[in-house]
Amino acid sequence: APSMLVYVPAGVLVDRWNPRRVMLVSELLRGLAIASVVIALTIFRTHVNIWFLIVAMVAEEILEIFSTLADRRYLNRVMERDKIVSQQASVEVRAHAAVLAGRPVGPFLFSIEPFLPFLADAVSFIASVISLLLLRRVDEPQGEVNKLVPRQVIGDVGQGFRWLKNDRRASVTILLMAITSMVAQALILMFLVEAHAKQLSTIEIGVVLAASGAGGAVGSFCSRIVPAAVRSFWLSIQMVAWSVALAFIALAGGRSVYWSAVAMFILGLTGAIGNVEFGTYLVRNVADDMIAKIAGIGQMLAIGACALGPVLGGYAIQQFGVQSAMWILLSIVTMLAFVALITPPSPRSAVQRSPAIRQLLRGRGPGPRDIPAAFQLAPANAPSATRDRALFDA
Repeated sequence: APSMLVYVPAGVLVDRWNPRRVMLVSELLRGLAIASVVIALTIFRTHVNIWFLIVAMVAEEILEIFSTLADRRYLNRVMERDKIVSQQASVEVRAHAAVLAGRPVGPFLFSIEPFLPFLADAVSFIASVISLLLLRRVDEPQGEVNKLVPRQVIGDVGQGFRWLKNDRRASVTILLMAITSMVAQALILMFLVEAHAKQLSTIEIGVVLAASGAGGAVGSFCSRIVPAAVRSFWLSIQMVAWSVALAFIALAGGRSVYWSAVAMFILGLTGAIGNVEFGTYLVRNVADDMIAKIAGIGQMLAIGACALGPVLGGYAIQQFGVQSAMWILLSIVTMLAFVALITPPSPRSAVQRSPAIRQLLRGRGPGPRDIPAAFQLAPANAPSATRDRALFDA
């Protein structure tokens, strides 16, 4: 949870730096941090100093934040504008595939030798660094490193929050996604408490917990075929679906493994489609030197909500019991559904509204006079704030 405080300043820095270089340096340092844990576990076995492990994991997590935000900005540059939805879906599939594969593999390797999961992680970072070295360079401006002062960082942070303030759709979506993350974590805790009380088998518990990941994977694939007219209202659809799913669990008293699995599947499926839709919205509406700031703010709220969810869930269970706590979660999600229903649907971006830009994306090649001035390329010698501020550039 403390790492969530790094997201916003990291977003400011990533928007000023070369994203490919940030990923390269971050992945290299993450690999070194994990390699140090492998060496320590190999030498000291179970007698490794706990503070060493904490420092190594905190450092790796902070570097992961930089890598994640830089990855988001780099993808924003290379995505073909007429294939954004399918490419966002591919990103979401990649994330869910990694989670689904990592959850069973990690414990299996740990059961053989405690250092093996970390060794596999270190090897993955080597592969990541090699792939980044081979990656084609996209719009990497050549510039001198400019000194960054705290006042500039504060100003850029304010710029990100002002953008969200002026974009009601984005701000409401980020807020609702954070709250639903909190609800999901509280729901998982409530299920585990009920599973312990009922002495459910590990298979039953695994099925329910895996249902969310399976739903996310299915939702990632399905997002490609969801009609645009439906995607524009997806926030409302997602909140209503969550309300219905939690209603079934609440009516079952939180004791049904079947309905718990179905609900978790629905939550994962609709959440994945919502991630693709919102990611598409950001790519179409946020400038290149703003995308990491906005993503950082959203991640900060989401991580904070995930940390808060088990705390609130545990408090509700202690005060009211599992069944009443389920109804409390249902009430929260129902209110979120109401907010989503009164929020205007995702508007089409200026690029989508312009016939000339659509023709250009489809290869029909309109002339310069047909393209709105806001989208015409500036002269090569025109000043560029982004270029002048570029860091991490050779």
